[in-house]
Amino acid sequence: MLLTVQTRLLPEGANSALRYVALLLILLLGAVSLFPLYWAVVTSFTHPQDVAIIPPSFVLTRPVLKNYIDLIQGTGVSNAPVVRWFLNSVFTGVASTLGVVLVASLAGYSFARKQFPGRDKLFWIIISTMLVPAWSTIIASYVLTLKLGMHDTYWVLILPGIASPFALFLFRQFAMTLPDELFQAARIDGAHELQLWWMITLPLSRPVLATLAIFTFVAHWNDFLWPLLVLNKPNIYTMPVGVSIIMYQIQGAGPSYGISMSAAILMSVLPILAFLLMQRQMIQGITIGSLKG
Repeated sequence: MLLTVQTRLLPEGANSALRYVALLLILLLGAVSLFPLYWAVVTSFTHPQDVAIIPPSFVLTRPVLKNYIDLIQGTGVSNAPVVRWFLNSVFTGVASTLGVVLVASLAGYSFARKQFPGRDKLFWIIISTMLVPAWSTIIASYVLTLKLGMHDTYWVLILPGIASPFALFLFRQFAMTLPDELFQAARIDGAHELQLWWMITLPLSRPVLATLAIFTFVAHWNDFLWPLLVLNKPNIYTMPVGVSIIMYQIQGAGPSYGISMSAAILMSVLPILAFLLMQRQMIQGITIGSLKG
């Protein structure tokens, strides 16, 4: 009887122990990966006189806002308009996201629900452009936008990225999972294609729309190379370009790690908040969109 009980309990105990070990490993890896963010937060709220002390303190004992105030006011960095850069990134990021979602939803609905000659071949030709590295077309994009007179304007940050093959692929895959009966019933009631897109497809596509919005906004928010190439006016700089200039000026005047970390935290706030608010819809959109090809 005792042997039988041990035989039954041993696998459950072993599995339980393995779960605890796996949980501890996950917690350890999570702590290691989050430590740079924690250190950046602590340093951003540390007084400049206490930042470079040795040995460093891993606990925030005297929090101050001086680094953020110096960053926003441009103290010691040639009066950098950080607030203007932040608003530029927000405006261009939101506008680019809306444009990508609009174009991808219209094109994705057409490729998923409409029948026209060469539909599948055209779709796979568009998708194949995802294999082309973005940097390989940057010279052509630079020359084209320059000849169109778009440099040093917000348009050069918004328009070139609106047509996204990845966004088209994601929305098309999701739209193909929607039931045909809804569209057939709407057509019987006299609905035209724009009504089918606006009244049926978009309301049911909130998960994939949230996914596209998160991906697009974060990619635009973190973009550095393209704004650096096409912008020359400081008032139109985005946060990545502006912060890089601040870091260059700070390095010329001596290390100021507090301002550097406060700029990094300021740039991370919106993407983190956006993901936390929309993570459920984002995960659902990725999962449902992969069910049907």
